[in-house]
Amino acid sequence: DEEESKVAVIAEEVLKKQRDCEADLLKAEPALLAAQEALNTLNKANLTELKSFGSPPGAVTNVTAAVMVLLAADGKVPKDRSWKAAK
Repeated sequence: DEEESKVAVIAEEVLKKQRDCEADLLKAEPALLAAQEALNTLNKANLTELKSFGSPPGAVTNVTAAVMVLLAADGKVPKDRSWKAAK
């Protein structure tokens, strides 16, 4: 039946995509765990030091902007992701 063959082809494509995604996840998980462990080492003194920067290096600004996006309420990305807003 033609319909069954179409479904079989689609099912095979979905299965391949699932395998690819699972492989990508396995590659990404160690980096995610390392990042979580690094975050767990932050303390109040680190955050106080961060806030003390008048004009931080570009990498710091990029990281704080990324954190603002990740922590945005209801997935609403803030328009102002400047250092002033991040502080």
